[in-house]
Amino acid sequence: MATPLTPLSLYDLLDRLPKPGCAVCALLRRDAERFLDTLLYEFVIDVDSQQEFRDRRGLCNEHGWTLLRLSGGSLGTAILYRAALDEALQTIARTPVRSDVRSGLARRLGKAGSALAQKLKADGRCAACEHLDGAETMYIQTIGQYLGDERLMAAFRDSSGLCLPHFRRLLEAASDAAGIEDFVAVQRAIWERLKADLEEFIDKNRHERSREPMGTEGDSWRRVIDALGGGPGVFGADRRTT
Repeated sequence: MATPLTPLSLYDLLDRLPKPGCAVCALLRRDAERFLDTLLYEFVIDVDSQQEFRDRRGLCNEHGWTLLRLSGGSLGTAILYRAALDEALQTIARTPVRSDVRSGLARRLGKAGSALAQKLKADGRCAACEHLDGAETMYIQTIGQYLGDERLMAAFRDSSGLCLPHFRRLLEAASDAAGIEDFVAVQRAIWERLKADLEEFIDKNRHERSREPMGTEGDSWRRVIDALGGGPGVFGADRRTT
């Protein structure tokens, strides 16, 4: 019987876990930029992709602004967003506001444009958010599948742990009871160290200790945001932490 191939996602996790922050969040940020780069340089000339971009009214706030960080993406951004803007203008043109008002009561309630507002609503989620749903599931499933792999556990012990949203998703997805028990113990130890750093940071901000230099606790107030809320740019308008 052939030995199953090790998924590339495991190697990605092993490479990213020793670095600061939630590894899954970091990989999703990388994947989002790769997806958007492909969108700008390969799908921008595809008629179906442009129509989909029109229907979705562009990207969510988070991923729309991510485009600005991609080098050389101005033309592709302009082409795609021109299509989305044109769709919004056409929708306004074919949906007169006055036809929305059936009575004076609707106007008094401030609902005169409700039909137009509904038609301007995106027909589908942000494409980048949708792409990240699949990538996130893949990373969580990979961790769950390799909970008994010492390479993964060793890398996890040296990591910042998973953020709370991804830790919860792993707990819900994992079927290896012994493996998840060990994983929880490591995650708990990581968070206990973070809590100790927070307490030391707070204590050093007291007047009598204010002259003492900060150590590893100095950025604990930043790290705890990542630990409980997830990394920046991962949970966009269409991707919630709950």
